[in-house]
Amino acid sequence: MNMISYILSVRQSVRIVFVVFYIGCIAALSLLPPDDFPQMELFYGADKVVHFSMYFIFSILFNWTLKTELNYFRIFFVVFMTVGWGILMEFMQLDMHLGRTFSWYDALANTVGVIFGIFFYVVATRKMVANMTSNRANC
Repeated sequence: MNMISYILSVRQSVRIVFVVFYIGCIAALSLLPPDDFPQMELFYGADKVVHFSMYFIFSILFNWTLKTELNYFRIFFVVFMTVGWGILMEFMQLDMHLGRTFSWYDALANTVGVIFGIFFYVVATRKMVANMTSNRANC
């Protein structure tokens, strides 16, 4: 059994716990005041890389949780929900006045992360799903 088939065989309840925990982490990291984090300069645009990475992983986890392998309706649902969550987090930063600021560039980085994450998930699982369906047809 290869790694992808093992990951796809994880129970649904475990998948749900993972994605709910991750959503909570995104909310916490997005809404905590910036003074609660260590201040370090990495490089210009490092925060966009962080946004991209968080939502890249989020979209992969959400696809995995909803078992979207080749189910395009579910994939569009994941796009809507993950991009919507990213935009909601940006508007909540604007509304909460805790030192965070709203940024369309952050929302764009989130969206690009989602698109790349979904593309990665579909490509990674496509061959596995094709093998599983051909094995079922041969039985």
